Order: sequence, then C-alpha cells, then structure tokens
Amino acid sequence: MGRRALGEAGAWSMDLVRAVSTLRDAAGMTNQQLIEGAGMSTSYYYARMRGSAPFDANDLENLALALGTHPHEISRIAASLSVADEIEPRIETRPSELGRRLTAIVKSPRVDGSAFDVGALIAKLSERGVSLESEEWSALLAGTADSSVRSRLLEGVAEYAGLPAAYLLSLDDADAAEIAEANLEFRDALKTSGADSVSARAVGEVSPAALRAIAQTLRSISAQ
Repeated sequence: MGRRALGEAGAWSMDLVRAVSTLRDAAGMTNQQLIEGAGMSTSYYYARMRGSAPFDANDLENLALALGTHPHEISRIAASLSVADEIEPRIETRPSELGRRLTAIVKSPRVDGSAFDVGALIAKLSERGVSLESEEWSALLAGTADSSVRSRLLEGVAEYAGLPAAYLLSLDDADAAEIAEANLEFRDALKTSGADSVSARAVGEVSPAALRAIAQTLRSISAQ
C-alpha cells in the first residue's frame, strides 16, 4: 500500500472515530456504557478512539448494536464528516506556539470574569456548526496537534475567550499577540485583586503598556 493510501486509510479511521463519538453523544451515552454495550475491553476501545488501531467490521457492528443504529449509519456519518473537512478552510500554524497561546487563554478569566469552561466552549462551537472532540482539544493545548487547524475552530475559541481572532489565526502578528496577552495579564490581575465587579470590557482601547501598568498596580495592591 502506497503512502497516499495509508494516509487516506488513517483519515477514514479517524472519521469513523468521530462518527462513533457523534452517535454516542446523540444517544446520551458515556464511553463506559458504549464499551459495555459493544462488548469491548476498555483498552481495546480507547486504542481505536485514539487512532492507534482501526475499528474493523465486527467492531462497527457491535458499536452500532450498542448505539441502536446500523453500521451503515456510522459509515454515512463518517463520510459526511470527511466531506465537511474537505471544504472547511484550514490554516497552517506552529503547534507549540498555538498550544502556548491556548494554554494562556484557558488559564485566564474570560472577558466577563468567568472561568474558561471547555464544556461551554464545545457547546458554543456546536452552535456555530463546529465540532471539537476532547482528544483534539488536548492535542492542541499540548502542542502536539497537526499544524493544519480549522480556522473556524480557532475563531470560535477566540470569540468565546473575548480576544481578537488574529491572536490565534496570525501567530506572526506581533501587535495582535501584544494586545491579547496584555489583556490576559490584566484579567489575571483583576481576578487576583478580587475586583469581580469590574469587567475587562471596561478597558476599551487602552494600550498594552497601559494595561500591564494597571495590572502591576492591582497586583501590588493585592500583595499589601
């Protein structure tokens, strides 16, 4: 089998994984319930969900039975996801730098002062027609994901965090990085100072340097 065929087989295997996840969520099942219903061992199931090995025809039949559907439905959804990927715009990133920025976003409060919640992010993305699996999110944070990332996913993350999309879409834009990271620093300082009633939106068009100065002042007050 040639390199291209191997790549296509691997992509189809991951499309099947995503289809199984989609049907599992639609059925309101946990992974453990699906594992038990399909008669699989936990290690066997997760090895295939990670893409370490492919699901075979018997696996799909057992999964379909547990999900209350037909194996052809799993394949149909996998095919639809594959087509969607082909037409969805992607951008080239530097995985380690993107992971660093995403980690900074996750650790900081959102623009309204609330904590970053991955479950809420996934729900917001779903409203935009963008899927996000926990495995993909973990890889993005760790900087181990593929360098090609869906642009609508990154746009959705930036919107949820209340940051300019350029911070995630244009990693070489130094001005966008300066503005976003000063904003995150300011939010962290607000949280540390206990100024929960002050929204980060109130800073308006304050420069990054001014935001950092305010953040330093807030931290100094908190330390007294």
